[in-house]
Amino acid sequence: MTTDKPLFVLLVEDDPAIREISAMILEDAGMTVHTVSSGDDAERWFEARKPDELLPDVLFTDVRMPGTISGQDLATRHSDMNVLVTSGEAKEQHAWLQADMGYLAKPYDRKALLAALRDVAA
Repeated sequence: MTTDKPLFVLLVEDDPAIREISAMILEDAGMTVHTVSSGDDAERWFEARKPDELLPDVLFTDVRMPGTISGQDLATRHSDMNVLVTSGEAKEQHAWLQADMGYLAKPYDRKALLAALRDVAA
């Protein structure tokens, strides 16, 4: 990750504690983070963006969330972006993951989160 500007991450996580801690880790690492609590909220955020607003460098989403749009739906809809998916389930249970999507198993720590995010953004 050799860029002059900080990475902009859209963090989609329904668990408030995980969302808050993950956002703090990313912000402490110098990244810009926007958080939402569901796939539905993420889609509303994408739809409300103005054409001149930057897209996130990375979409970091949990797989299972409440609402009508799952993390799988969100990742698939925005597969043209850098996508990092997280889940408490084994990666093998997510056959829909595309080769260029990152996967981070829960629970994860600071080092694993930052490494996975940087790999996806590279």
